[in-house]
Amino acid sequence: MGRIVHGNKNFGYAPINVSEQGVYSFGTPVMLPGMVSSSMEVEQEDTSIYADDRTYCMIKGAKARNIEVNLRYISAEYAQYLGFKLNDNGMLTDTGLFPNHCLFFESEEEDCDTGVSTTTLHYLYNVKGGEPSKETATDEEEVEAQEITVNYSAMDSAFVVDDDGDYVQYGYITRTEENATTYDTFRQAVLLPTTPM
Repeated sequence: MGRIVHGNKNFGYAPINVSEQGVYSFGTPVMLPGMVSSSMEVEQEDTSIYADDRTYCMIKGAKARNIEVNLRYISAEYAQYLGFKLNDNGMLTDTGLFPNHCLFFESEEEDCDTGVSTTTLHYLYNVKGGEPSKETATDEEEVEAQEITVNYSAMDSAFVVDDDGDYVQYGYITRTEENATTYDTFRQAVLLPTTPM
């Protein structure tokens, strides 16, 4: 039995807020239409410890997760997370400030034998975006839509933990009949590893 993963939709973000008492939380998710594609890479170095003329122990280093997202459009509000300031007259200016935030999107998984399709929601709980790169070209007989590329670096969240109390960087959940009611609230609130289903 084969399965394929395809598509991406429902890309969005949620701000990370901190109260006067120093308590962190996520703000209301904001949907960003126009996601074209994404790719995620994980880097993790191995350190070999040698003794007795052999590899005595192998230690895994910390994970560095990078994601590249291609979009058709970036709103002025979201540009503020990618190094820009929205001025009163509507002009965006470069500030070099990149507030950390949460990213999420959905992908599809299909059973090749039955055709049954499921949806999976991916979360990167603490990312820092980079300034978008984009190219423009003159219009000819055929219009070519511009793609905007944004590179993100993910890190462990300081306040999102799993059932064992470990800090979380990335998580995903597949929609089922049992969790559908909670899953479908992801547009209103960020789902956490400890969110009751």
